[in-house]
Amino acid sequence: MISLVFIFGLLLAAVQAASTGGFGVGLTPKNIYVPLVEGAPKVPAPKIVNGSPAARGQFPHQVAVTIDGSSFCGGSLISESYVLTAAHCAQGSQFQILVGGHSLSASNDGSVTVLTSSKVVHSGYNTQTLQNDIAVLKFPNPVTLGDNIKLVNLPSYSQASETFSGQNALVSGWGKTSENGGVSDTINFVDLDIISNSVCSSYYGNIIFSTTICASGSGGRSTCNGDSGGALVINNGNSYLQIGVVSFVSSLGCASGYPSGYVRVTSYLDWISDQTGINIAP
Repeated sequence: MISLVFIFGLLLAAVQAASTGGFGVGLTPKNIYVPLVEGAPKVPAPKIVNGSPAARGQFPHQVAVTIDGSSFCGGSLISESYVLTAAHCAQGSQFQILVGGHSLSASNDGSVTVLTSSKVVHSGYNTQTLQNDIAVLKFPNPVTLGDNIKLVNLPSYSQASETFSGQNALVSGWGKTSENGGVSDTINFVDLDIISNSVCSSYYGNIIFSTTICASGSGGRSTCNGDSGGALVINNGNSYLQIGVVSFVSSLGCASGYPSGYVRVTSYLDWISDQTGINIAP
């Protein structure tokens, strides 16, 4: 039995006023397969693929990314000049990013489309195990923040030892809303419960590292409703704290009930700061 990691691409370049007609249409997600551990526990049959439509501006850090004009990914705005995403989303050479958008097919007032080829992929990224599945993309010019374009908060160093196990989190994006569907035209989101790495490794074995964070797939809830490379966040009331980067789900399907996997952001605070110059809070 194998586990399918849903991959979606990412692209960026010079800032220009966005015309989003056709953005994301016909794009194909990339796929990576990783083995499930022998004898992985069974999960209850899911009832539905749980997800809800997001309101305009509900996730103002969310960006949509196209890689080389053919693949689709998500990402998060961590500064006016940088997007945080998955390493497997940054394997292309050109990236187109929709910032502050909601619909992929209609015009979004206040949104911006950015094109770039500037990226930094973690030097330790392993395509077999997905370890260090993290990257940043750089805008040629900073974007202007506004009601629909805001930064996500990064954890502080004082939070570096937190596992977040048992906490509720959210993930958003334009990902599939059904098992056989395509990219959604508008943003959806799903709430997930963070599980321990020991529980997660009972399903996926040695691809679960201390730098991985996992969420339960109970009730068929998964990152099928959010793109690879997007942000796993905790809602702090008036802001979002990013604790993960969407990395993989089971090949049995996004509604299979199996856990979804993310890059643990607290494990990469030094790396993010070194690549972007962002000052991480103590």
